[in-house]
Amino acid sequence: MRGELLQFGHRVGVSTIRRVLRRAGIPPTPVRRNHTTWRKFLRTQASILSACGFFHVDAAVTLQRYSVFFVVEVASRYVHILGVTTNPDGA
Repeated sequence: MRGELLQFGHRVGVSTIRRVLRRAGIPPTPVRRNHTTWRKFLRTQASILSACGFFHVDAAVTLQRYSVFFVVEVASRYVHILGVTTNPDGA
């Protein structure tokens, strides 16, 4: 509340806000005990996360370079090859 009031140019102390809320019968906000860490977030989201990338393969027989676009499912590590081309700059 203090931050919002500051945006409108009103300087109000924390104790004043506490006193006004107490008089109005509004209880304080609950304490949030479980803070999600980055590691915990990634583990829960792993089933829907994907990573994508490119690699190239040089073919000895045709003397051409093939560019491959792929996606990896993080949870299962399954690789999906989405496209292969000899002209990565083309349509």
